[in-house]
Amino acid sequence: METIVFLLVALVSLKTTHGLLGTFDLGLDDETVYLDGARWLGVHHLPIAESSPLYPMWYRLLSFVEPDRLRLYFLNWYVLTASLPVVLYALARRSGAPLAAAAAISVAWSVSATGLTWPFVTKFAALVLAVGALAATYARDPRTAAAISSITLSMASYARPELSMFAFALGGIVALWGIASVIARRNSSWHARRPGAVAALLAVTTAALLRLRFGDTGTGNRAYFAFGQHYALNVIEDKQLPIDPWTNWYGIAKEAFPTASTVVGAAKENPNAFQWHITRNLATLPTTVVELFRPLFYVPVPLRQLTIHAFDLALVLGIVGLLFFRARRFSHIHRWLPLLAIVGASTLASSLIVYPRQHYVLPFCFLSIAALASCAGRIRDALAPITCVRRWQLGLHALLVAALAAFLVAVPSALPGALPSLLPVRAAVVGIQENVLTIETLRRLRLTGRIVILESDHSRAVYTDYEYVRVAQWEKSSGFWDFVHARGINVIVLNDRLRTDTRFMHDPEFEAFVERRGPLEDFVDIPIAGTRAVLMVRRTLLPGH
Repeated sequence: METIVFLLVALVSLKTTHGLLGTFDLGLDDETVYLDGARWLGVHHLPIAESSPLYPMWYRLLSFVEPDRLRLYFLNWYVLTASLPVVLYALARRSGAPLAAAAAISVAWSVSATGLTWPFVTKFAALVLAVGALAATYARDPRTAAAISSITLSMASYARPELSMFAFALGGIVALWGIASVIARRNSSWHARRPGAVAALLAVTTAALLRLRFGDTGTGNRAYFAFGQHYALNVIEDKQLPIDPWTNWYGIAKEAFPTASTVVGAAKENPNAFQWHITRNLATLPTTVVELFRPLFYVPVPLRQLTIHAFDLALVLGIVGLLFFRARRFSHIHRWLPLLAIVGASTLASSLIVYPRQHYVLPFCFLSIAALASCAGRIRDALAPITCVRRWQLGLHALLVAALAAFLVAVPSALPGALPSLLPVRAAVVGIQENVLTIETLRRLRLTGRIVILESDHSRAVYTDYEYVRVAQWEKSSGFWDFVHARGINVIVLNDRLRTDTRFMHDPEFEAFVERRGPLEDFVDIPIAGTRAVLMVRRTLLPGH
């Protein structure tokens, strides 16, 4: 029965993931920087805070399967998205969750907003943490389990730098614990002292090797950059300003914190603005968590309600089991509780100081629901001696298998017609893939020579084979044509983000260029069909010129 339930959970995950493919656009900036970083591993020493090097290493590994970078982007999403519900089920079951509770949370995760949470580095971090937690459940000695948690946290910190401080702290604690246990057993055999020695060695060695190879995760002042951007986001949302916070954050942050260059400096310089930011983030946090677990737009109402109720029931039973029932046998969850607590502390800190974005809270939510589902096992164990419960157990498991099979057959794909299903799609919306279409158009043009591309995102050229230099919109400090000539720009991506950038939208030369009222020089406009984006390309780059 266990194997059948596991396979059905895996099939639901694969079906929902496959059905989402083709419904969303490629994301530039953060995720593209990670993907592009895979090319330079071993060539350049990338700033850790900006590159999260463990994640580009993962991209490099996948690139051996899919070398095309455009398809690689979606392959990475597919693998991570399809894997997480399966690992969630395995972790919950290993930690003591009943079959039904583990299946409920895994299926709910499969059809939730987590499928489209971006950037995907957070899914990779959740997978690393979950695999480490799962490995810790197999450790017989608590010191070994603590060492596994320390190794896991050290590795995850090179995907999510905010974990670094906590990883060092846990590594130090494990090392001291291991050394102390060796000293306390100095008159015992090596067999008795070995777990402590190995735990200390592994915790210290892993942290040291990662730091020697990749450097300090605190470089690059990424923390203040993230704080400044999200402070600007809060201000823009509060005042309902029609500007992009990601490209206009600096001026807004400087208005509140004129001289600050660190988060601590900002808190000292303007405590009222800092407190306002924290308070607003705290108010936003519950909504973010609820939206993370909300079923996706395409799930039909009957399955939507069934999924929500099953998920809520599994968590409520877990809370009841945690509060009112004692564990009747050893629970493997104790092996990875320190990992859960530390990830929770890191998540709360980053959510309050920066912003409670879905990708910040995803890893902790993932581990938390596995832990809560495992606590429902306490109720099962308490009821196990009752004769009628034992008789009903097989029937309940058979009912669970039937329900999972029916859900698998009934659940539709987000992309209509991608896979067969019994129920119709509920309000399916296939997003316009502007970035994908722009990249495909760039490729088809077969441009000759080195391109210097002005765009408001990093960077469509990554997904081509062109030799390129990207010019960002914030580099503009003069008139439009002076800027174009000084930088030698020969490709411009005119999308809404560039059109509404405050550095460009009030420049008369740029306005005339966009509206084709002024000189175009030798730029040729190439509209991207079905979108508002336009490629402006100098004629000299086109084949035959």
